[in-house]
Amino acid sequence: MSLTSVLQNFRVLAARRPLKYVSVAKSLSSKAPPQGVIKKLDPDTGKLQIKKTNIVPKITLITGDNVSITTLQEAEKISKRRDLKLVKIVDVDTKTQRPVYRLMTGEEYHAEDLKQREKRKEERQKNIKGEKILLINCRITQHDLTTQLKRALKWLHKMYEVRVVISGANGNVEVAEKVYSSIDQFFKVEEVDAKLVQKRTKGSDIKFQITPPTYKERKDL
Repeated sequence: MSLTSVLQNFRVLAARRPLKYVSVAKSLSSKAPPQGVIKKLDPDTGKLQIKKTNIVPKITLITGDNVSITTLQEAEKISKRRDLKLVKIVDVDTKTQRPVYRLMTGEEYHAEDLKQREKRKEERQKNIKGEKILLINCRITQHDLTTQLKRALKWLHKMYEVRVVISGANGNVEVAEKVYSSIDQFFKVEEVDAKLVQKRTKGSDIKFQITPPTYKERKDL
């Protein structure tokens, strides 16, 4: 039985959300566990006694083709004993109201992580509307550079990929590198999830692309 079939049996894919890989260390909380109440009559006095007790939340654990119900603490012990990675794949199963975890080998975890990265890349490429070109002279002033980058920022938020060419001084690529660093710093300050990729140098010129952000979009643009 495949992993997909197991998940379908437990209806954990009903939400149609991508797998979310969260390590056990991140999933554990320092908050106190939820408490339940036990009520019983005292046989000697006949009075109702109320006792609070900690409720240990259950999880659905997938190991290969096997599915079991256990606690997060017990699942963590199993992962350490078998030298496996404990990964949360669903926050809450809509049917059981339990989170779903899976035990993976290091190789399985790496393969799934690469698959998810490729999937996100493909989804991002589908959303890209086209390309814009930004030509920047290495002697540009800081004010003019900021103006150019703000224009590029608007293109990015409209899902255009921006191809940038920094024309450097003859035989001096260091000047173009300083402009590149300023561009990189600009997007870090703006806190935009845009990435500078495929940087290459030809003579004293620098060429690269800026890919559109996938989140943290600014509403004022």
